[in-house]
Order: sequence, then C-alpha cells, then structure tokens
Amino acid sequence: MRFLPALNLPRWAPIGALAALLIANACKTKTEAEPQKPAKESDVDVQLSDKALEAAHLVMGKPKMTPRRSSVAVTGAIDFVPSRVARIGPSIGGRIGAVMVTAGQHVKRGATLISLDSVDAGRARADFLSAKSRLAQAEVELEREKRLMAGGASSERAVMQAETERNLAQNEVRASEARLRTLGTGSANGGIALTTPIDGTVLEVKARLGQPVGATDTLVVVGEIDPVWLKVDIYERDFSRVHLGDAVKVTTVAYPDRVFEGKVDLLGTVVDPDRRVVEARIVLGNTDGALRPGMTATARILGDPALAAAPKDDAGNAPMAPMVTTVPRTALQIIDGQPYLFLEKEKGKFELRPVERGSDLDAEVEIARGLKGDENVVVDGGFILKSELLKEQMGTND
Repeated sequence: MRFLPALNLPRWAPIGALAALLIANACKTKTEAEPQKPAKESDVDVQLSDKALEAAHLVMGKPKMTPRRSSVAVTGAIDFVPSRVARIGPSIGGRIGAVMVTAGQHVKRGATLISLDSVDAGRARADFLSAKSRLAQAEVELEREKRLMAGGASSERAVMQAETERNLAQNEVRASEARLRTLGTGSANGGIALTTPIDGTVLEVKARLGQPVGATDTLVVVGEIDPVWLKVDIYERDFSRVHLGDAVKVTTVAYPDRVFEGKVDLLGTVVDPDRRVVEARIVLGNTDGALRPGMTATARILGDPALAAAPKDDAGNAPMAPMVTTVPRTALQIIDGQPYLFLEKEKGKFELRPVERGSDLDAEVEIARGLKGDENVVVDGGFILKSELLKEQMGTND
C-alpha cells in the first residue's frame, strides 16, 4: 500500500501538503498528456479495513458514454422581473412616524408599510379642511338664496351666483382630496400612509422610526421573486447556436450542486458595437426563493435545432450528438481547485486519480482525460476516502 510520504510540515498544513503532492503527481510530460494515452496511475492510495469499508457505504459505478448536446456557456446576474417589483418611497419630505413591516413579510396590495409625518402633509390637510368648510358655507348660502327667491325676496341671478360659488367650493374639495391621495393620505387625519401597489414579499426595508426622508428616497422594496430573470451576454460567434425557447441549465456559487432549469425568453436585436454581444434573458422558476437578485450564475444554453431534429436511435439519442465519458457529479472530488476521482484498485484499496474536467451535463460531469472505460469509480462517499488521506497525512507529520 502506498501512503502519503512524510512531509516536514506543521500540523496545520496537511491540506496544503496533500494538494501539493496530488498536483505534483498530476503533472506529466507532454508525451504522457496526449489524449490517446491511457490514464496514468497516481502514487496516492488509501486503504480501508473490512470493517471501515463496510461502515463507509461507498457506492461504486462505471464511467458511461453520454451524448453531449451543443451548448453555450455564459455567466450573468440574477435580477427581478421589473413588473413584479415595487420600490416605494414618499413623494414629499418628512419624518418616519411608524414602520409596519419587516423584511420577509408577505403583504397584500394596498397594505400600509410606512407612516410618515410631514409639514407639507399638514398643509395639505389644512387646505382640505378649509375647502370643506367653504363648501359647507356655499351650500348653506345656496339654500338661503333659493328660499328667498321662492318668497320673492331674491332674484334668479343671485341663486345662479350662489350655485357657482358652491361648484367652485366642490372643485376645491376634490383638488385637496386628490392632493392628499397623492401624498399618501386618504383623509384629513393621521400621517401619510405609504402603501404597496402589488402583492408580494417585503424584500428590503430602509426605514427607521424618526428618520428624516426626502421625496427621492426608496424606503421599502416589495416584489415577487418567482420567477426571476438571468441576464447574460451572447457573443457574436455564438449567435447561431442560441434561440428563443432554448432550454437552460443554471448553477450558482451559492448552490454548486444544484441545477436550476429555465428557458431563453428574450434575445436582443442590437449588437453592442464595442463588445460584439447581444443581451439574452433567461426566465427561471424560483418557488423556494433560493435565487436572489444580485447573485452571479453560470448558464448552459442547450438546444441546437440540428441535433433536436436529427433522427433518434433506439435509446432516443441523436446520432449526430458527440458521445463523451461522464461520471456522476457526486464522484468528483475537488482538492485545492483541482478535480480528482477515487478508483477502486482492489477490495478496500483506492487510488486518487487526477482527471481533466469537461462540461457539466446536468447530474453528470464530463471527464475529458484520465479515465479508462472499465474502471470502478467511487460515485458516492468519496469524501470519506479524502478524509482518510488527510488523517494519514496528519499522522506522518506527528
């Protein structure tokens, strides 16, 4: 059994030492690195006793040949669907009197989010009260003139004048009511109520009790986060390979082992003259809210029409699609940024093999170099073997 050689390193260095050793083993001469050459065995093995092997519950599997569809890899940022997000703030300056919501809270259209105290709102309420008072006085005056005219003590002209004054007062009341509604106050009492125009989740609250605010401030963001958009740039060389409706597989740094599915919803019609790209928009379902605006995401746009329209074989694969060697993504072990696989050499004995990673194909990953077709690969539980290697390395440094 070949164990890791003893390295004169401090106890805190086993991971770096292991990575350095593995990378050194992975470095071959140019002749050895030719694609047609068989994979070389590494000098790093780990062996488990029968008892440890039984407890590890390792799952073994063989590499398989998988059709690789033509795809375009791009990166972009997750964003809201603009029609499903509202940024809410006051139309005038004031001071926050109350905050009624918190981030994450679901709200219905029309719900009050913030109450705002404002000098301008006070003036608007005073104007409203004055207009109502003038309207009441004008209505009383109109009724008096009508009674006088009925008794012969007033003229029709005086009644018409009173009606005109009443109508003017009504218009003033309507105008002052509209002003209050614009400010967010539906009545002459209370502060300005900032309400949400849509149903959704409170995504952000930037308001504190007593905080002075201006007419350009955004205090609350409310939105629906299902679905979301991923905006990406398509380079000129890839224009012919991307089409409306193409299926898309998306991964993120936050969830590297999770694949989100979507489709191309929009392709730009204008090419950026400097960067030679057009913008594409991908729609993604987000029922659990895992995708958040601002996240960086990597997308693989699938769907070459030539491949999709080609005659299928008995397995449903297009003969035109190139076949590549793949293993489950769970089999891949990343050490210091480099990809490795554990291969079973004999019962309880495993080799750590450096490989060259190709394209991600949903739950599978392409292995461009480093594998033979008939080798046994640890497809689940490889992290246990990696832990054993690290423990052996720690032992050599004691």
